[in-house]
Parts: sequence; structure tokens; C-alpha cells
Amino acid sequence: MQFQGIRLVLSLAIGCGLSGYLVGAERLDLRPRSDSRVLSRVTIDLDAGGHSFIRQQAKEAKELSQGLAKEEGSEQGAEQKLPISVVGKLVYDELRLPQAPEAASGGLDTLLALRHYETAEAVIKVGNAGRTPKLVPALRLVAVEQGADRPLLYCPKATIDRDQLDLIDVVGNSVAVDRLLPREPVVEGASWPNDAEVMRSLLALETIAVCEVQSVVDSSNQGYVKLRLAGVVHGSADGAAVEQDVRGVYLFNRHERRITRLNLAVREKRSIGGATPGLDVVAKVQVTIDPIQESPNLNEAILAEVKQLRRESAGQLQYESLPLGFRFRHGRQWYLTAEGRESVTFRRIDNGDLAAQCTISRLPSKSAGQQTSLEEFQNDIRYSLGKNFGEFVSSREWRNAASLNCFEAVVRGLVDEVPVEWHYFLVAPESGPRVAATVTIEKPYVERVASSDRELIESMQFFPAMPAAQTAAQTAAQPTATSPR
Repeated sequence: MQFQGIRLVLSLAIGCGLSGYLVGAERLDLRPRSDSRVLSRVTIDLDAGGHSFIRQQAKEAKELSQGLAKEEGSEQGAEQKLPISVVGKLVYDELRLPQAPEAASGGLDTLLALRHYETAEAVIKVGNAGRTPKLVPALRLVAVEQGADRPLLYCPKATIDRDQLDLIDVVGNSVAVDRLLPREPVVEGASWPNDAEVMRSLLALETIAVCEVQSVVDSSNQGYVKLRLAGVVHGSADGAAVEQDVRGVYLFNRHERRITRLNLAVREKRSIGGATPGLDVVAKVQVTIDPIQESPNLNEAILAEVKQLRRESAGQLQYESLPLGFRFRHGRQWYLTAEGRESVTFRRIDNGDLAAQCTISRLPSKSAGQQTSLEEFQNDIRYSLGKNFGEFVSSREWRNAASLNCFEAVVRGLVDEVPVEWHYFLVAPESGPRVAATVTIEKPYVERVASSDRELIESMQFFPAMPAAQTAAQTAAQPTATSPR
């Protein structure tokens, strides 16, 4: 999965001739307008190049049942360095909503903006392979909500998948741009530190441990004020440690009372994460925000509809495998790390730690009346674990949301003297294809994983599998759309 985790979080160049003329030592009120709704046409151009790094495994992850400790140990091979380039373009209308002062501090489920994407596409090349993802029409309406950490993007009418999310959740988030501005009037030459929470939102990071970024008023004229920012940021993205050297120029429109242009240049070094590759890239972003009077795709009726929609799945993503014939929803901490002819593997990253690994496999069909019983399921587990088996903690049978019969068995044991808990699942309808899932969790992470693996099984749905050749042809013709919630 050499493309996994390579997000369009990287950005465009600085020197685009944003100039102004000195008007003296007047005090400049750069506080943005925040008491009314603001409509804009936003264009983001992205360009990044450098190298990605992946760690080669001596053996496939199919030996999952032997535990994470074994896989994370001596079988890891050397790092492989691959050239990478990303070019992308986003164009969307955005209705930014007025916010209470406390909403900007995070931790609130507050609707910040509503977007309708006209364009969201990219060309991604890693080594000799390439992809050209595009946002599917069913996902063009996107809500931006203030989550516990940073702005959360989701589609109100469908569940988005990670590839589609990575296409739009990028550096240069337009809802964060105006928060770069000072809170009090300043004079030319004045500088101030940029808040870590603002930079986290702007740079699409999960956490920030060090933020040493400052802005300064460069120059001004009657219509505009030009400002610069520069500094370093240490944090994390997709569970991996990130170091960024950030340089930027932004333009404050004095008539519109907001930033209408932002150019960033970012040098990023990202370590290899538990589920994503490392990066060493130079990236650039250009953000243009043009005021508009109306948008046919963002009106009062659409806004009211979005506010009425249930949002329980706002933090979830969808995975769909056409060759294997199943789909399910999962939390954003689960990352796809491998796709094979018979199985897929996900890893759960929790605060940078590899908390769990889940392999989901398609099993041969069985006729009605011949399906596996719960007792047989447990016997198969005991046999497969062999000497690593310790005890059954619990087991149960239920029907999930799609009325598919499901088994669950929780087992504790040891791998190389390391306490491990396995969660085994079997999804087996009355007849036809079946799916098995094995989740491996080392003891310290059991409470952190909680029931997040069971949620995958609860949302599991089956559909007719598509042959590999047909899948490749359909993928080349059009990206796979996600199903409505």
C-alpha cells in the first residue's frame, strides 16, 4: 500500500508578487469579519515532490495470528526509498458560518462551514506507480465541523472513504486561514506568535508538540495588507511524527476584512508510522479565496437539511472491496495497510501507537444447513492458536445491522511471553460467502481499542464480488462511489 497515508497535505509557493506600499505607522485593524455568513469561491493548487520511505517486511502480514510483537520485531527489513510527486487542484464554494468565540478553541461539535466541491483531483506518483483520484459526485457536499482536535470534514449524505477524504483534507484549510491574523490592531513591522491550534488546523496535523511560527506585517496600502509567516512545527499526522519548516505570505483584503490569498512552502520530514510511509518532501500550496454573492449549491434549504441530518457517522469512513464483495464502516484511526486476493489488513493507530491489527478474509461459501456453529468456530480458533492459546474470555452470536449472522470470540494468550488478546469474528449468512476477521491486540491497548473492531463487523454488508479484471477496468474509468448511510 505504497500510496496509503500520502495525503495532499503539502502545499504551493511563496513568491507570487503579493506587494503593497508603505502608508506610515498607522495602526492596522486586521481582525476578520466574524459576525455574518461569508460565501467564497476557494481554489487550492498543490504541488509536492521528494521521497517516501517504506519498511520492507520479510514475510506477509498473514501470520497475524502470531501477534504484533513478532511482526514488529526482527522480521522487519530495510527501508525502501521511492520518489514521490503530488499535483492536485481543489475548487469549491464555501459558506462559512459565524462562530461563538469559544468555537475556535476546539473541543466543540460546531458546524464551521459547508462546502460544495466543483473540482477535487490529483495526480500521485510513487516510484513507477501512479494514481489519479477524483472526488465522486455523490460526495461533493461536505460539512466542516470543529472536532475535538481540529476541523473534521465529512459528507452529510454519505460515508466517505479514506482515499476521498485525503483528497480534500489538505494543508491550507480555508476555515483556518483568518485565524492567522492578530487579535488586536498592529503597526507595520509588528510580529506575533501563531497559535499552535491554528497551525494544526491549517497544516492538517493531528497534534502539535512544538510550534515556533511567527507572523509579521510586511507592508500595506489602502486596499491590502501583506503579511509573512515563518517557523518550525513538530507534531504528528496519521500517527507518525512530523517535522515541518513553514514559510508563507498572505494577503489581507481591507475592504472584505479577510484573507483572500495565502501562499505556503513546506519542507516536511515524516517518520515511518505504524500504518503509513515516511516522507521527505518539499511542498507548496496556493490558496485563493474570492468573495461571491451566491452559490446555487449552498443555500438556506441545503444548510437546514444538513443541520437536520443525523451525524453519528461523521467521524467514520467506509471501506469497500469490489473483488472480495464486502463493505463496512470504520473509525478514522483504522488504516488500510494491505489488500490481497483473499484478504485485507487494517491497523489501528492510537496516539501514535500501533494499538491493533485486523485482517479480514473472504471464505468459501457454504450451503444452507452447513454453516459453522459457535462451538465449531471456537474449536477452529483453539487449533489455529496452538501453544499460544490461553483461555476464552467471552463468545457470542448475534445478527448485525444487515441481518447477517455473526460470531465473536475473545481469546487471551501469550506470544513470546507477551500477553495478547485476539478478537475473532465470523460473518456467515444462511448460505453463500462468509467473512472472517482476526484482530490482534497487545494487552496494554485492549481498553484503548475497546469495541472499535466490533463496529466494523456490525456495519458489514455483502454484495456480489467483481472479478479482478472487471474491477481494474471500472476503477480506471471512474472512482468507486460510496453507498449512502
